[in-house]
Amino acid sequence: MNDMNEQHEHAADSADMSTPVTLADIAKATGFSQMTVSNALRGKPNVSTANRERIRQVAREMGYQANAAAMMLRNRRSGIIQVVVDDFEVPFHARIAKYLTQEAVRHGYQAVVRQSSSSEREEIRAIRPDPGLVYDGIILDAPNITEDQVIGHVQGKPALVIGDCASFTRVDSMDTACVDGVTEAVEHLWRQGCRSFRIFGAQRPSGQSSAHETGKGFGVRRTAAIEETLRAHGIELAAAQRMDCEWTMAGGRDATRLMLDDPAWKADVAAGRCVGIVCLSDVIALGALGTLAAAGVAVPGMAKITGFDGIPMAEYTNPPLTTVEMDVPAMARTVMQRMIAMVEAKAKGEPVPPAAHESIPYRLVPRASSALR
Repeated sequence: MNDMNEQHEHAADSADMSTPVTLADIAKATGFSQMTVSNALRGKPNVSTANRERIRQVAREMGYQANAAAMMLRNRRSGIIQVVVDDFEVPFHARIAKYLTQEAVRHGYQAVVRQSSSSEREEIRAIRPDPGLVYDGIILDAPNITEDQVIGHVQGKPALVIGDCASFTRVDSMDTACVDGVTEAVEHLWRQGCRSFRIFGAQRPSGQSSAHETGKGFGVRRTAAIEETLRAHGIELAAAQRMDCEWTMAGGRDATRLMLDDPAWKADVAAGRCVGIVCLSDVIALGALGTLAAAGVAVPGMAKITGFDGIPMAEYTNPPLTTVEMDVPAMARTVMQRMIAMVEAKAKGEPVPPAAHESIPYRLVPRASSALR
């Protein structure tokens, strides 16, 4: 095994990065035959799990990329999965792209990632078959289009949707933890002594209409779940306590400024009530924390805040942000496994697995932004 490691290190150090890495290069680096390397990268069952993982790890380290043209001729598939994410600047969507790309490579596929910019038109352009980009399947993150539009435009290619997909029944989907996640966040704030509440981000992103049931109904479902949970505690939110803002740091800033100017906030402060602020995304919470600090509002003294998504930077805010953390790596593993199963079944002329509908695993991560004082 030491000899194999030395071969691998030597190959990686001496390789000309401008020259594509071949199966022969990986075989030389690992000590396996080219056939074994090929079978491992294609996910064939006649290679042990340990050997397959080692070969794939070496292939990743050496920068191996499958030859899409050769794969199409051999297997009737390109080995390319298209991933369409909502917005590269939103950390949660960027994490989805990162882990889906990693999982594609781990399975011997390539991921082509593009941004829709929350545009229905761009999503339709992305999922329509394009002669310039031959892909085997598409993963659509936070769609702005309906299930009927997805089915109509992919023209039979495997498709999977990530987002608020409660209305999707015929297209594979991976739902967010909208209802359960925010319910747990509200209950947490209640246990921490909050008796007055605000929702930041209580709107349909991009002005989505109530009739347009797509994966972008996050705000509606999360807001409804928060209100139902509070109602069980005898609290009815007034319209002014549902702060309409964009799901950005600037949106969190604007919502906070509106709240601080609201007479109801001043009444809460005068009565000594600690206000629970439920932000429907972490980036909203980041903007809120900075604005509250600038206004001299103590967190978690006068207000306690929770976010949603579990982006890595939430741990490093001041104070660190309590959040509903969604397990993006686990979600990416499941999503890519399901996508590849559909792609390979279609390539073999076998029945495609029936549409599955699951939810992203999540957990509440309590931090100082909602701590007792």
